[in-house]
Amino acid sequence: MVGSALLGACSLGTSVVGEAPPVPDASTGNVAVINEDDVRVFHAPDAIPVRNADVFCGGTAMSLTRRRVTAVLVIDRSGSMQQAGTDGTPKWTALLSTLRTVLPRIETQVSLGMMSFPDAPPADAGMPRGDSCGVSTHLAIEPARLTAVPILNDLGLTSPNGNTPTYEALRVVERYFRAAPDQDSERYVILATDGAPNCIPLPPGCRCMGGTSMMCGPPMQFSTNGCLDADRTVGMIQVLRGEGVGTYVLGLNGVESEGAVLDAMADAGGHARAASPRYYSAASSDDLAREFATVTTSILECRFALDGPPPDPSLVDVRLDGTRLVFDVQRSDGWNWTDDTHREIRFYGRTCDLVRDSNGGSRLIAAFGCPALVPP
Repeated sequence: MVGSALLGACSLGTSVVGEAPPVPDASTGNVAVINEDDVRVFHAPDAIPVRNADVFCGGTAMSLTRRRVTAVLVIDRSGSMQQAGTDGTPKWTALLSTLRTVLPRIETQVSLGMMSFPDAPPADAGMPRGDSCGVSTHLAIEPARLTAVPILNDLGLTSPNGNTPTYEALRVVERYFRAAPDQDSERYVILATDGAPNCIPLPPGCRCMGGTSMMCGPPMQFSTNGCLDADRTVGMIQVLRGEGVGTYVLGLNGVESEGAVLDAMADAGGHARAASPRYYSAASSDDLAREFATVTTSILECRFALDGPPPDPSLVDVRLDGTRLVFDVQRSDGWNWTDDTHREIRFYGRTCDLVRDSNGGSRLIAAFGCPALVPP
């Protein structure tokens, strides 16, 4: 994994020949140093010898820093999560096991928060299972670094019960992101659910969950919450996306009958799979571990920002530990600009893996005035 200093909000700047060597920034614990390899330092300055800048190409190098990443886990803890996946493992057990593996790996690189829904009483509290649509008014864990343990502890102290008020949960998350002070980070929702959204009062033209009228209408106890809440939920995901918050949708075993709804939710979130189903399908424990790893890897996209655009975007050479990285027009294995502002670079394919897996001492810079390495 990439070192935490690489992923942090470290200061950016240029190093120009003839200037005094850069000094550590006490507020970030990072320093950009140009050495004989013309590369940037990613780890704490107390372990780095500061050298004078060397002459190379135009004599200017700009450090690259990864954008901050914030993600809120929105976890379905409805009663059906007690049921088993295709491998016989209860879905709730499989989900907690996956989170115990994945979250510690990314908690130093991503500000993680969490909300579970519904806010139902425990199964032994005397309330019938599936009768609760309540949702907390705030996140259980607000996004921050090193929150894997609090998230796992919170989820470990609860058990599945109640319905699936996905819209209401996402509305709480949207309020948080709208009010959050850090609007500049990459922001995501990771929704893990085993059912389509419900808990909507009987509207005109109610479509019942499971395709049967038994879940809607009197005298059934679900008469006020058995209607599918697809339109409002998709709409809320679109609102989040309009505010710069993408949504990944993981569908656990049991969602297949409402797969079209989850596909629409995934499309609205801007991070759908290219194939069908559009949501990330996880019918077994192994599926869930694989798909959750895919999603969390994806939010750690290989996108790095420059402090400013280069004088000539055609003369920029990107180097990792002194090795020149290929400028790739096809965006399959190498680097390219993310847009015409030339203030952000994205890595692709094996080059992305190389950058992401670099250790804490790795160094990455963009050298101005140098032609980029291109495929033969």
